[in-house]
Amino acid sequence: MSWTLLLLLACPLMMLFCMKGMFTGNKDKDSKSSNVVKGPQQDELQSVQLKMAELMEQNHKLMEEVNALKSSDAKGQAKDENVIKIDDSKQRKEA
Repeated sequence: MSWTLLLLLACPLMMLFCMKGMFTGNKDKDSKSSNVVKGPQQDELQSVQLKMAELMEQNHKLMEEVNALKSSDAKGQAKDENVIKIDDSKQRKEA
């Protein structure tokens, strides 16, 4: 056998081993890094979580306010308190 034939056969085999090593090495790094968030991503995550907590608190307050308005409307107590009355007769005379 000539050396050129051996080199031609060895090249694809070496390529397969190298590619397998590259792919298995990346899997190990990905599994370790996916569990821990570092740097700016962690800061962004914390700021988003704080904003979300604030929005949830605002939502809760608004829902309580809506429920209070609904219950007061059902009783007929707060209808006149929250409505601004416009004197239609003055507006019609001006027009």
